[in-house]
Amino acid sequence: MTRPFRWLTALIVLGLVALFGFRGWVIVDETEYAVITDFGRIVKVYGAEPGLHAKWPWQSVETIDRRLQVFDPPPREMITGDKRNLEVSSYVVWRVADAVRFLRSAATLETAEARLNERVTAALSHAVGSRELRTLASTDPKVWKLDAITEEVRTSIAPGAREELGVEVVDVRLRRFNHPTEVRPAIFELIRSERKQVAASLRAEGEARYLSLTSQADRQRDTILAEAEAEAERIRGQAESESTRIYNKAHSQDPKFYEFVRTLESYRALLDEKATVVLSSASPLLRLLTQGPSEDLLRGPARDKAAVTPSPTETKP
Repeated sequence: MTRPFRWLTALIVLGLVALFGFRGWVIVDETEYAVITDFGRIVKVYGAEPGLHAKWPWQSVETIDRRLQVFDPPPREMITGDKRNLEVSSYVVWRVADAVRFLRSAATLETAEARLNERVTAALSHAVGSRELRTLASTDPKVWKLDAITEEVRTSIAPGAREELGVEVVDVRLRRFNHPTEVRPAIFELIRSERKQVAASLRAEGEARYLSLTSQADRQRDTILAEAEAEAERIRGQAESESTRIYNKAHSQDPKFYEFVRTLESYRALLDEKATVVLSSASPLLRLLTQGPSEDLLRGPARDKAAVTPSPTETKP
């Protein structure tokens, strides 16, 4: 073998090694499928076995993301069972389950999401249209049916999506639902009117309760005051009776002296610097002023004191 022929053989071998080195291997990531095609014909799918795999240099590799995808369809206006317009926003969690079927039906994630959007919209419209608005907007756990709606939508579209698109619908959820933009001002005004009615009803109930409590308190106050007044009158009557008894007992010991004291009190009440009193000559008041107290009145206390005070001779043994 001549030297030029040996050099040519070596170059051919190096070219084949280089060709097989770069195009004869495929690295499969654990987050994707690797589909091997031979002039458009699918010959091998790598997904469950990530790592380094061999292929023929002329074969092509198509990679598909196998991770969970979150798709947000645009809001759609739907009609509830009680003929209320409702704008519903949802999202879909899905992933590629069959790479071969996915490539043959959708080929791209965008195409798969567009076809999923059609299925979700139809299933969600049917689910919302079979229920009244109050079951969707209620916060009562016994009435709240959103989980049942989303599960119904998922189970209705999942078999067809896997069979036709090769994708697995993991979950369907509602992000929000609201009234359409055109009717929101009227809806908000209606809500305000209803809230005002509820507020007025609550205020009326509070006012009635307030009046009931205040009337009860007033009755209790009047009862307590009446009982206190009655008790005060009773005590005052007993005190006046006792005072009268004491006065009578004191006055009975010396009636003339008592009459003299009352006369002096009358002078104090009637006479001052500017008073002018006109009395008849037979008036006891005038007689006391002109004649003074009687001798019996003046001797009375001394006589009584002598009567009650023992003599010096009686105190001796």
